[in-house]
Amino acid sequence: MEAAIDAVAELGGDRVRMVDIAARAGMSTGHILYFFGRKDALLLEALRWSEQDLIERLRASLSSLRSPGRKLARFVEFYLPTGTSDPRWILWTQVFAHPPEDESSRLALDSFDQAWEAELGEIVRDGMTRRTFAPVDVKQFVLRTRLLMDGLSVDVMMGSLRLTRRRAMNVALQAIDRELRPEPQELEG
Repeated sequence: MEAAIDAVAELGGDRVRMVDIAARAGMSTGHILYFFGRKDALLLEALRWSEQDLIERLRASLSSLRSPGRKLARFVEFYLPTGTSDPRWILWTQVFAHPPEDESSRLALDSFDQAWEAELGEIVRDGMTRRTFAPVDVKQFVLRTRLLMDGLSVDVMMGSLRLTRRRAMNVALQAIDRELRPEPQELEG
């Protein structure tokens, strides 16, 4: 999987060939074809592996934080692409360009989104329990936020001159804050 991700990062999703991946993995093309059959199946598996790895690293990073606000910032940091050459997002752009036709692959892609949504939902519920965040419909908030960050990610991946990664992070965090900021408490007496 690392060989596939490295090859995609270097050559791009459309230009990478099975022989490029095989060479990096120290395997024959036939061996890779035996296990995956087609390039798109291998790239989907590489994306699954990449998403799983990133979610595990996010969880480890979140475990060292107590503040729900800091957890949200860390979530956004992990979610958004690091730049135009982010291997995870290059794999995603390949999927966007050539969406799978089979239901099992579409279900796999949906499960990646669900994993991110579950992590975000947990952070929001924790913040609501601590009264750090205003009460929201968590399911709807999580969906809106993920879709917002997907849109921001596309601009970052395209190398937008107006929306750098740092700016995308600020836009996401400002939108999140607008929805989750608790109402000021009225002063008594």
